[in-house]
Amino acid sequence: MLERLQKIISRAGIASRRHAEQLILSGAVTVNGRVVTELGTRADASRDHITVGPRAVRFPAQQEQKYYALHKPPRVVSTMNDPEGRPCLGPYLRRFPGRLFPVGRLDFDAAGLLVLTGDGELASDLMRAAAAIPQTWRLKVKGRIPEEAREKVARDAGVPLRLYRDAANAWYEATVRNAPRDLLRRSLARQGLLVEKQVRTAFAGVELGSLAPGEMRALSPEEVKSLRLAAGGKLQIPESQPKQWRTGAVRRGGEGREAPAPAVAHWRGARGARRPARPVRPARPAGRRRGRRSPHPAGRRTGHNRPEGQGSE
Repeated sequence: MLERLQKIISRAGIASRRHAEQLILSGAVTVNGRVVTELGTRADASRDHITVGPRAVRFPAQQEQKYYALHKPPRVVSTMNDPEGRPCLGPYLRRFPGRLFPVGRLDFDAAGLLVLTGDGELASDLMRAAAAIPQTWRLKVKGRIPEEAREKVARDAGVPLRLYRDAANAWYEATVRNAPRDLLRRSLARQGLLVEKQVRTAFAGVELGSLAPGEMRALSPEEVKSLRLAAGGKLQIPESQPKQWRTGAVRRGGEGREAPAPAVAHWRGARGARRPARPVRPARPAGRRRGRRSPHPAGRRTGHNRPEGQGSE
């Protein structure tokens, strides 16, 4: 089967797809003895002889793919290594055999659920559909959020907040989709509220549960099935969740009145998803017309800018 070279190299565990593209461009990859430097070149891993530098691309005997959930601690980069020397995921995965990599990323200061796998095809499909996949966040806010501010955040972000744990610095929970990762934090900041902690507790039907920071667990077959459904855009949101969580609508003005969530500025199109309609510009008020710029420097044709030889009438 013909596949892109960078995908074959990544599947063999030699490099990530992005690094594989750099290797191809640098002339380090050969196919049947010919140097390949063009991205998008396809090859058949079962028939073609592919090398990356002095190393031949070989696939081990077919092994069962592994899927894990990691509780990423805060202040850890969601990559296998970091050129700046910051803490990363590498040390947490050393005791697990085989090649694993994260599906997507969490912010440096955020904590919570991160899915890890060696299934490159599923990981790629999940990242393409990430915008439409529901994920649940818990946020610890300095103080409490007044009811009026919660309503403003719901209108601004299109995401209702519910109280999760009442305390001097309360915790709130929200389920978001079709939105940037920091949407809630920015919406709360506009209300003068500081988010002290962010924890992702669910992603595509996989829940963090009681997993402690830095610990990992294998996913169940049901959770892997949920990931595959989410990658194909077929994941069903449980009916137990409020309707506005499932549709992205904000309920206001009483029962039966729903307003759609505002279009997010940074739209990330998912496979099979439609781009939101562009808002219609309001009509210009009657009687207000935009004047045309005069071609004459002084505006009106007065005696100061009339062509020579023309006097006043």
